[in-house]
Amino acid sequence: MRQYRRANSRQRSPLVQRWGLAFVAAIAAIALSLQGVWAAPAVSNYELAQAAPFNRLEAYPITPLPTAANYRPVGNWLGRLILPSVEEYAADPGDWAWFEVWHAPEGTALLGQQVKVSWRESPTIQTYLKKVTRDINFSDRARNFGEAGNIVPTRLDGRPNVGPLQSLAGARPQDDMTVKLVGQPTLVTQAEKPVIEVGLEPIEVTGREYSLVQLLAPDASVDQPLPAVCPGAGPCPTEYFKVRHFNSATKDFTGPEETIRIPQQPKLRGDRFFSNILDLVESPAGSEGWYVYGARDGEGMFTVQALKPRTLVQLTPDEVILGNKAGRNYLDRGNWRETPARKGLAQKVLVSPTAVSDEAAIAHWQVGDYGLVIHLFGGIGGDNQEFTPAGTVTGHFAYGLAEVIEEPIAQEPQLQINYQQIYAHNSGGIISGTHDWTTYTGDMQRGWLGQRPFSDIVVKLDYFIEDLQLGNTTLSLFRELLIQAQIIAARYRTGDGGGVSTVTPATSCVQDSNQALFIAIEQIRLQAQQDPAIVAFVEANPDDPEVQKIDQFTALARDLRRALAPYGVIRSDWQSNAETLAGVNARGNELATRSGLIAGIFSWRTMMPRWGQDDIALIFLNNGADLWFLRTNQVGGFDPTIEPIPPTALFGLIPGVSRVALRLARSFAVPISGALVGYTVLALLAIAGVGIIYGRQSGLVEARFRVDHPVKAVLNLIKLFFVPVLVEELIFRVGLLPHPTEGVPTLRWLAWAALSLGLFVLYHVAFGRLRPKAGAVLCDRRFLLIVTWVGFVLTLLYGLTGSMLAVTVVHWVVVVCWLYGLGGLQQLQGKTADMLT
Repeated sequence: MRQYRRANSRQRSPLVQRWGLAFVAAIAAIALSLQGVWAAPAVSNYELAQAAPFNRLEAYPITPLPTAANYRPVGNWLGRLILPSVEEYAADPGDWAWFEVWHAPEGTALLGQQVKVSWRESPTIQTYLKKVTRDINFSDRARNFGEAGNIVPTRLDGRPNVGPLQSLAGARPQDDMTVKLVGQPTLVTQAEKPVIEVGLEPIEVTGREYSLVQLLAPDASVDQPLPAVCPGAGPCPTEYFKVRHFNSATKDFTGPEETIRIPQQPKLRGDRFFSNILDLVESPAGSEGWYVYGARDGEGMFTVQALKPRTLVQLTPDEVILGNKAGRNYLDRGNWRETPARKGLAQKVLVSPTAVSDEAAIAHWQVGDYGLVIHLFGGIGGDNQEFTPAGTVTGHFAYGLAEVIEEPIAQEPQLQINYQQIYAHNSGGIISGTHDWTTYTGDMQRGWLGQRPFSDIVVKLDYFIEDLQLGNTTLSLFRELLIQAQIIAARYRTGDGGGVSTVTPATSCVQDSNQALFIAIEQIRLQAQQDPAIVAFVEANPDDPEVQKIDQFTALARDLRRALAPYGVIRSDWQSNAETLAGVNARGNELATRSGLIAGIFSWRTMMPRWGQDDIALIFLNNGADLWFLRTNQVGGFDPTIEPIPPTALFGLIPGVSRVALRLARSFAVPISGALVGYTVLALLAIAGVGIIYGRQSGLVEARFRVDHPVKAVLNLIKLFFVPVLVEELIFRVGLLPHPTEGVPTLRWLAWAALSLGLFVLYHVAFGRLRPKAGAVLCDRRFLLIVTWVGFVLTLLYGLTGSMLAVTVVHWVVVVCWLYGLGGLQQLQGKTADMLT
């Protein structure tokens, strides 16, 4: 941090001291809140939730699924992971875990058994295991973090060679990791015992079976005590609800009725509830019914463990936005607009930059299509608000996978979402890894649906999602991203061997999710450049459609790389990890980590989750991608003590500051390119052509080079760049003008441009009146006409490029040329540069 001192004093003023201390305190508070340890209690949210019997696995006996005709199992291979003992690993080395079978394909006869689950033999899987397998030895930091009320993998401490299955099974204090096995599970026999081999990491899920129901009314006839604690004024509502099931034959809610239990979750830290059931029947998000996920208790009562509003995942948008500019405007301004007023609502907006009609935009999404999910959640406001240091709501960022499926109960196309959660250790026991939507979002014990506003942007760009088949070689940036995210998520579970992962400016959900994207880009780039088979195929088949897609693919990768490494400055750990994972780094399996502020600054465009989602989604939109915006705002039961607030940039809850900060960041991040240089040169020529011709004709300017003291002149040139030039550009262009990426309508942008230009001219008049000796020039009608022309060109240049650097350089060159080459110093009667322009 810079320290500013008075020229002739060694003491700061009280005002400076107070502001300096406030700034330091704000940064410290933000860092602590990001780590999730601000006033952390000794008892974790996980322990508080587990105190309720309905949150414990032993409340639900294992029975064949589905338990009724209107239910479906959550997965084909479904169960929980159980951590083997140290002795069991010693007798049977490798990465494996016990899998208690709750549901399996027909004919396996494994219900209720504990079966070994391990990895299928393949070179790709072995490479993956080498990258993430770690000896676990807890640091003091890990122990302190756990004692402060956070869930760390204490059962793994001291174990050698912990792989991803073992770290997943041992992530919580109890064996309650519910998963479904994916990656083509295969049942084999080893030493006369069944073994399930998988090709992908299990997906974390909630519940054993699910159904689609319409909530009819609370069922007061059930003779059970009411919850003791709930949001709002008492008494608490009943946990039992009459529901009607969806009828797949008639496609409506005319199925059988029954009573189910939706338990009120206990109060957690911060006097908040992860979910609640107050006014749940009246929730507008349930207009098309609810998917309920759960299990039957010992008395046969279906108990809901997760909720999902059907309307959110249907391919029926509330609004379709056509065109790139309108899409940019929605991304920038509409997505999080009026978030508190949307409490309890779910919205879907489809943006298509290429479709010619709403129908064509919707028809582009078909069963079997895939999309990239860019996830972001916001904050908790209201009477029971969470801590928002310096008016900043950081939020949380993740990537994921969306697939358009035909949901078997509703028999309609829907979006099915899995997240690749790179998640630090926390109080609730949310575990880094691959999450089904229900377990991360809709889970009533630890999901965020009822507490926070969500924005899931689903990106569909065919040449990004699909594999490029170049002869016998396949390239897929999308698949590579998911692989790298899974690698980093596995490292987070173990703290890379130290036992804890926390958040810093350089290591966080958004930074490391985008590190995975950077590594994926580098992997594909290296493969395309170094694989002889790919190079030979491209040279031999220049007209092949797959080869032609490479140009589009390359342009997208270039834009993403620029966003992740502004001005080409790449973090050393990102570059090292990209080389290590590509097999070109001699360090072998060792992966680098940088956690300091300096490392974070090198990837500053992805330091804030809000910037990360907006910038990455904008790049895809500009490259022709369709975007689904899935938005929820504290959906489910009504909690009167909280309200949703959007994620922000730094100081984002202070009116106007967030917008200016975002414009400053985007104007600074514009890369230097041929087009940028070209526009800059044209601007200089336009100003020179008109300014010099008119100035000479009017007698205002004349060629008169003057440098009395070369050293003093050089120092003055440097000073001029910052004051007044950079300061003026920050105010009149960057601060006042909507950045081109905002996509505001042309007329609105022109109105702001006119205001900016008018204020730019008036500023020079006012400055001239404050400086009487310079006022003769600064208030001269001829000078103001030239100022108007300069301001007009700078405004146009900023509108075309959005670059703070471009307008600042042009402005600076104009000022320097006028002062030292066109008689400016003489006309200002020898005054120094602090009076100029």
